[in-house]
Amino acid sequence: MIFKKKFFIITAHPDDIESGCGGLVSRVIASGGSVTNLILVKPSAEHNTKRDQFIVSAELEKSRKILNFKTMIYDTPLHENGRPNLTLSNNLISYVESHIDKHDILISHWKEDHHQDHRVCYDVARSVARKGFEQFWCMDASPYNLHYKQFDCNHYVDITDHVQQKRKALESYATYFSAASIDAIINYNKYRGSFLGENKVAETFHLMYNKI
Repeated sequence: MIFKKKFFIITAHPDDIESGCGGLVSRVIASGGSVTNLILVKPSAEHNTKRDQFIVSAELEKSRKILNFKTMIYDTPLHENGRPNLTLSNNLISYVESHIDKHDILISHWKEDHHQDHRVCYDVARSVARKGFEQFWCMDASPYNLHYKQFDCNHYVDITDHVQQKRKALESYATYFSAASIDAIINYNKYRGSFLGENKVAETFHLMYNKI
């Protein structure tokens, strides 16, 4: 059963795993699998005056306790103003490669996400995917999927029994997600779930390759 496997999920920010695949995370943990989330942009200076690195770290920890995933946070280089400076480099790829042993499934962002940090994550994941993973998935993450042109929703995960856990995890980020934005994410999952059956909720992915 795939949900009993060890998942390694590379995301740009705290809150990305919750919005992109929080239901999957809940289902994997409930099934006896494991999830490690490598976050490539550490909590740092924010444009949003309601947030700072301490608030973001606290929100991440609250979500982590709800979904029970493990976290690793990259020591992201910073600009002079304290904002993160995530760039693709050999050193970054080597850092990620040093932490991927004994994981089965790799997940990250899609290459057409309109956030630049997400695209860096995709490039990193695409490079390290060659290191023995059984499968490589990319997330169909609202609202970053607005302008997808090449994404193929070829892998559906039924999260009907886990959508409330996903919602609770999203609500952990009180300074970032509004009630309306959380509803939009869940409603998109309900739309995708409608392809599985009545009253179903699903998260969708582009399955890049499958070695199983």
